[in-house]
Amino acid sequence: MKNIKQPKTPITIVTGFLGSGKTTFLSNYVKYLLRKNENPSIIVNEYGNLDVDSAALSDDVEVASILNGCVCCDLQQDLIKQLKHFLNKSAMHHIIIEATGIAHPIEIIAACQDPEIVANVQTPMVIGLLDAPRFLTRTQYTHSTKQLMEEQLEVSHAIVVNKMDLLKSDAYDDLKAIDKINSEAPKFYTTYADMHMDAFDTITNTSLPTKESHMHHHGINSVQYHFSGPIDRQLFYQFILRLPDNVLRLKGYVKFRDMPHETYEFQYAFGLPDYQIIDDEMPLTIVMIGEQIDENQIRNKLDMLQFT
Repeated sequence: MKNIKQPKTPITIVTGFLGSGKTTFLSNYVKYLLRKNENPSIIVNEYGNLDVDSAALSDDVEVASILNGCVCCDLQQDLIKQLKHFLNKSAMHHIIIEATGIAHPIEIIAACQDPEIVANVQTPMVIGLLDAPRFLTRTQYTHSTKQLMEEQLEVSHAIVVNKMDLLKSDAYDDLKAIDKINSEAPKFYTTYADMHMDAFDTITNTSLPTKESHMHHHGINSVQYHFSGPIDRQLFYQFILRLPDNVLRLKGYVKFRDMPHETYEFQYAFGLPDYQIIDDEMPLTIVMIGEQIDENQIRNKLDMLQFT
């Protein structure tokens, strides 16, 4: 472990519900830190066992993935172990933790204040990402999901209100409800998480949030499915468009029969699909996260899609 007399390493926790734009924000933030010669490293937590997000980050930083669970509870010791690993590297100047969308930041903060490492790190700064349209329709979700979305904001030192381009101007006033949840944190209104990152340099995070409740992801589960080869493009699009409302997030990689040599990174959140061709070869696997997903029904539909 580092000598205690050395400067303490800053830690930034990027939180926000599924599909809020954390990875896009993180990519922009990392570029800013690199320009400042802060040499950041990143810990990405995924609820499933497929890591999509780290592939979108800069090749100039070290990225560690913690998969198949949530660092806010069952994988907290894995997080502490990874933090110790990064802290032992003398060139490390900044550690960023991208939490899975269903994580509660309080438990991640607690891991960062573990007795084994607390002397070597600064009090974590929590940046909360918020999907503006989803926030305004949060009452359609279960009570526990709505509570989690709001508590992620409640403990944030700064809030990035993202996807403003998807809101009509007459809905802007409804976003004032954010101040009722967290009146202290500065708010930044963005599209594609594009903002002046130096705004975070002046934010004070000397105090830890005091809320002690912990969300155990009641009713939230994930389904992973692997395709054995390219699939029919139109059938896959139809599958996406017919996903039930309780599917909150889909991420993964697919190939289509009309372009069998191209790999697509596919993401879906808040009813909106997004995809792009990537250069890397990736496992043809998708992961869905949602509220009480009927796994058997989803798998049956994907089986039909794969073998049609």
